[in-house]
Amino acid sequence: MAWYYTCENIKPRRDGIMTLKTLSKITRALLYALMVLVAALMAALFISADVRTFMENEYGAAGSTVLFYAMLLVCGGIALWILIELAAVLKTVESDPFVERNAAAFMRMGIAAEAAGLVFFVKCFFMFTIMTAVCALVMILSGLFALTLGMVFRRAVEYKRENELTI
Repeated sequence: MAWYYTCENIKPRRDGIMTLKTLSKITRALLYALMVLVAALMAALFISADVRTFMENEYGAAGSTVLFYAMLLVCGGIALWILIELAAVLKTVESDPFVERNAAAFMRMGIAAEAAGLVFFVKCFFMFTIMTAVCALVMILSGLFALTLGMVFRRAVEYKRENELTI
């Protein structure tokens, strides 16, 4: 049984295998939940005294709180932007995913992830933790993956255009 589907042959199935439409809805719901969570965590930096106390006492950010908060807000903003781009790409999966807008979205996500990786990398010089180094590495690799996907999607769009011109 093939585990891949094309957009033309997706039909509701009764044999227990999830359809592309169902998977898309579940993934979109998870993306929206992550957007709310990231926004809530960013707001907690300003609202909750417990978070501020934790950052100052337990994390050791008492001396450079403003710089640390700025780094968290920048990375949180980048994460929100990437999630919004992913949700926009996911909307096209059910109809036609190989469009120029998706290729450009993956390129933008890749650049944003590289920027977040750079922020984490710079933070390693000022407030080193193992988790910061891991986040830097993960974001840089994710950025490279997204940039590669962007190039693959761009080629797929070109092939699709050529195929549409062929009789």
